[in-house]
Amino acid sequence: CLWNFHFRLLDRLDLAFVGQTLQLDGVIASLPESGEEFTRFQFSPDSSSTPAGVPGRLLVYWYQQRPNLSVGQQWRLHLKLKPPWGSVNFQGSDKERWLFAKGIGGLASVRSGELLSAGPAPGQAFQALREKVVQSISSRVEDQRQRGIIRALATADRSDMLEQDRRLLNLTGTSHLLAISGLHIGLAAAGGMWMSRLAAWFLPMMHLGAASLAVSVACGLLAAFSYAALAGFGVPTIRAVIMLFCVLAALLMSRSIHPARAWLIALAAVLLSDPFAPLGAGFWFSFLAVAALMTQFAPRTKQLSGWKTLLLAQSAVMLVLLPVSAAWFNSFSPVGFLANLVAIPWVSFLVVPFVLAGVAALAVSGSLATLAWSVAGTASSALLYLLEFLARIQGPLTFLPSPSMLQLLLALVGAFLLLLPRGLAGRWCGVFLFAPLFLPPGDRTGTDTVLMEVLDAGQGTAVIVSTPDRSLLYDTGPGDGRGRDMVGSTLAPALNRFGGGVPERVVVSHADLDHAGGLRSMLDRHPGALYFANHPEQPGCTTPLQWQWQDVEFKTLHPSPALPYRGN
Repeated sequence: CLWNFHFRLLDRLDLAFVGQTLQLDGVIASLPESGEEFTRFQFSPDSSSTPAGVPGRLLVYWYQQRPNLSVGQQWRLHLKLKPPWGSVNFQGSDKERWLFAKGIGGLASVRSGELLSAGPAPGQAFQALREKVVQSISSRVEDQRQRGIIRALATADRSDMLEQDRRLLNLTGTSHLLAISGLHIGLAAAGGMWMSRLAAWFLPMMHLGAASLAVSVACGLLAAFSYAALAGFGVPTIRAVIMLFCVLAALLMSRSIHPARAWLIALAAVLLSDPFAPLGAGFWFSFLAVAALMTQFAPRTKQLSGWKTLLLAQSAVMLVLLPVSAAWFNSFSPVGFLANLVAIPWVSFLVVPFVLAGVAALAVSGSLATLAWSVAGTASSALLYLLEFLARIQGPLTFLPSPSMLQLLLALVGAFLLLLPRGLAGRWCGVFLFAPLFLPPGDRTGTDTVLMEVLDAGQGTAVIVSTPDRSLLYDTGPGDGRGRDMVGSTLAPALNRFGGGVPERVVVSHADLDHAGGLRSMLDRHPGALYFANHPEQPGCTTPLQWQWQDVEFKTLHPSPALPYRGN
């Protein structure tokens, strides 16, 4: 880790180049993500012609006159360079940590560009294959809602998903279903082994016992590895492939292997290949979920019915991941247990198999691929309708105060104690270790004291003013007014920092999108709050508006009711 840390720090943009525009030749090293206003991609400059101090990987934004970009293309770009920094807040997403974990040493925006080569560059074969599958799905699946789900499950590319579907999955605790992990890798391996068995009927030489088993295992591993490559070799997929390899290797050698051994081998391999994997939530969710299942089932030898196994598995995973969710996202979904009971088998048996069948069918017939994706899309639409019903029953997410490291460790120990088999002494002590996670926070201020936090919202403004039992949000940060804003990533975690989560009042200074860009998202999340806005259509925040919270008095000083709307 120290070795990698040393060289990653060296591979960051030299501050002497910040703000400068340089001409760099290089290759597009990731799937381009196209939004309404820009296209984003990772760019690897050619080391032979790049000056010292420019990192080996840049995150590039192309705003105006964007061409059709593909992974593996070689470009000569005029780039304005920026350091790999992000907003600085006490909570919420940490862009700088994400950039560091991904090995991105700088940011850049395109001033102009010249295409040097359209063909995929050497070393980009997997990425080029992913892009071909993405393009095939985009051209053959017309419904955008279905297309976003299918692309996410086939290639781990979520850029085409509707914002409302992202919020829906987050609201019902089912976002993990689109993170390609052990469940999906296992399905791919099972499909590969089943196809090999089917082929054995037509190849008599494969009926030779051990040889047939070896071929079947090889086909399963090949299918699992291919799916992991298609998903971009994320941490959960690498973990799943390594564990699968351990188990199948033990099967071939007629040896028994404890699941914990495969789990530890996978953990060591992931950390050796990427020491910075723990900087992402996926690492913790993936390995702890598998650890929860092992703790629940490995000590037990009694055969359980299918529905009871599903209930116990979902209970174990939810119990262990609850403190992790509180630490990373400060929230959990009350209907998540019920939603996952339905959604996990639904996605496993009605969506993923047809998504993978469509990918495999591309090599034979585009019509077959379209048919398979049509079935997967219909099944995913039906599931989304069910999740919408559950989301309406639930309402907003339940917010949890951000736990300290001690609280988090105690809760995890308590969760694993509760999963141990019945009859072990001290098992129920886990309840007391888990309980501090739900304790209300202490008073944040005195009765006559105000806590004000000015959030780093880039060009925009967002300020949280808190008294002991209430909070006010002044301005909602930048956004496009249609859901792409900082509410979910920055404002909601900041509001929930002390366990409240819901502002009593929201004041918007004026209608510019860098101040009111998140207003629609706030209205969707907190319709019960009182909203006051200096807005040309609805001027509601003018003098002499005033109110009092305990010993703290609030007064509006400006604008007066007679003043016309002046914008900035």
